[in-house]
Amino acid sequence: MAKKVLTPEEYKSKMEKKVDKRKRFGKAFLTTFAYALACVVVFSSMVIAYTPKSANVTGSTTVNSPNGSTVDELPVPTVDASATVATDPVDTKVELSNSSTAEEVVAYFNAAINLVKPNAKKITLLKEVNSPAGGIEGNLPKTLTGLANSLIESNMGEKDLSKLDPGMVNATTVAQKNAMFPVENETWSSKLEAADIEKFDVKDDGKNYTITLNIKADEPSEGTDHGVGHAGRVFSVIKPSIVTENAGKAAGIIKDVKTGHKDAYVTVTIDKTTGNVTAATYYFTWTLSLTALGINLSIPFGLQKDFAIAW
Repeated sequence: MAKKVLTPEEYKSKMEKKVDKRKRFGKAFLTTFAYALACVVVFSSMVIAYTPKSANVTGSTTVNSPNGSTVDELPVPTVDASATVATDPVDTKVELSNSSTAEEVVAYFNAAINLVKPNAKKITLLKEVNSPAGGIEGNLPKTLTGLANSLIESNMGEKDLSKLDPGMVNATTVAQKNAMFPVENETWSSKLEAADIEKFDVKDDGKNYTITLNIKADEPSEGTDHGVGHAGRVFSVIKPSIVTENAGKAAGIIKDVKTGHKDAYVTVTIDKTTGNVTAATYYFTWTLSLTALGINLSIPFGLQKDFAIAW
């Protein structure tokens, strides 16, 4: 059977259909790829939240994801074991109450908390809990939003401390205490000022003060760092660099990474006789914002750590 010879008009129409088909395929492929990428980014974000980089004092560490796979081997900041922090002695004659000024409460808190790293015999991490703090925001396709939220929800919870380096659970050396206790990898624990405090509460049971400081919020920023903003003066804040270092293969395609902190508070128990902090709880909600292939994501996570301090 002879092959049909197309007229110029028929040939043109056939070629136009092929081009249109390729365009539609390309668009569908890119959309599917973008969706898949979004899932990778969301999963990477969840891994970062659930197993953030922890310092081993020196060397490097491998971050494990909830499914047992590893993300990347990350460099860990070296902590100078001989480093000390300038501290003021706790004035145990000070009487605190809710009638005290923010300046008075913060000064007392700073003096007490900054003695922990250089002087405490042991700091024990009792509990670390990661939690979802709201749904994903952004232009992630609706078909994936539910899946992503479910993925995050199922991988939050209390961390298995047995999988951490022993020095990150029971810190006894100066280097271990500097690396583990907030602010991590610093020789100090607080540089708070009264202007960083949203509100405070002081309870006095006769033997101990229980002080709760609610810290003002910091909007997501590329410049989040220790000592910066409000939360950075007392918390081991999540830096944007930690996000990119933990993102694995997605690191090359995510940009505009920002982190922010809100709903932050620290509660400490301080022995009135000695001025020693014997227990501390740190909590904040941190928000991760980033862009990947035109997909904008904003994901909030909660992080709580409870410590016991022996002298």
